[in-house]
Amino acid sequence: MSTIKISAERLHEALNSKNKEETCLEIVVTNNLQQRIEISLLYEELYKKSLYEKIKSKLNGNFRELIGYLFLSPQEFSAKMLKRGFKGFTIDEEIIFEILSAHTLEEYKLIEEAYKNETKKELKKDIEKYFNGNLKQNILNLISTQRRINQNPDMKLCENLADELIKEDIKKWIDNINLIKKVFIECSPEEMVLISRFYYQKTGNSLIEDIEKKIGGKNKTFLREILYNNIVPHELFAEKIYKAIKGMGTNTFLLNRCLASRCGLDMRQINEIYSWKYKNSLKKDIVGDCSGIYKKLCLYVAEC
Repeated sequence: MSTIKISAERLHEALNSKNKEETCLEIVVTNNLQQRIEISLLYEELYKKSLYEKIKSKLNGNFRELIGYLFLSPQEFSAKMLKRGFKGFTIDEEIIFEILSAHTLEEYKLIEEAYKNETKKELKKDIEKYFNGNLKQNILNLISTQRRINQNPDMKLCENLADELIKEDIKKWIDNINLIKKVFIECSPEEMVLISRFYYQKTGNSLIEDIEKKIGGKNKTFLREILYNNIVPHELFAEKIYKAIKGMGTNTFLLNRCLASRCGLDMRQINEIYSWKYKNSLKKDIVGDCSGIYKKLCLYVAEC
């Protein structure tokens, strides 16, 4: 019998018993993301119910939320986060832009499909409904454009793109749809790093800091999430995790979202940035802010 089937069967038995949390934690700790996805798929095949929904019905609190996320595929997780971002009369554009900021065209297609399965709605139609003007067009361009894959970028091209940014009034960047597409949507992460370097050399200012200081509202959030997520995602998520832990009471949704999205990707770099920037280890802050088996789960994710 395969280890995937054994894990699925153990989960089913545990979720109908008193020893739910410890077994769920053990299976998460002993399986990587791909294995957890396979467990989830087999669970649904065997028991005719999604593992995520079973977890929601049988577990409680913050542990339930985070453990459920860890059994989702990346596109399923993205769809659930987008659903949360579009929920209610006031959308949460930070969630939306965080999820949409750094994918290939094929990944966007998978996210759109997962979003439709999750909400019975079209992602593009919700973007058109909740956003307007040039920002709306920029978002639609983002999810329908192939970002270049280029680890050896053209230096001259990147310098020219930096010059275009400098020439245009920064407050009007969002209205220049062609410029946004060329710099923030089509460029590879490596090209964006070079553009940022040329921008700093020519202006004496950080591109990220200029966006933070000189652009407001949704436009700032849109450009900030794209730039950070493509150049230094570990710095962005270290900042978000710190915000979740150090605010007035723990923002567990933000903490769980960040931990789940970065689990197995760049948590080591996030830990390093966190320690350097905030003069304390992420592990210590989790221990001081979380408790019980939820604390154990957060510590595992933060260290994986």
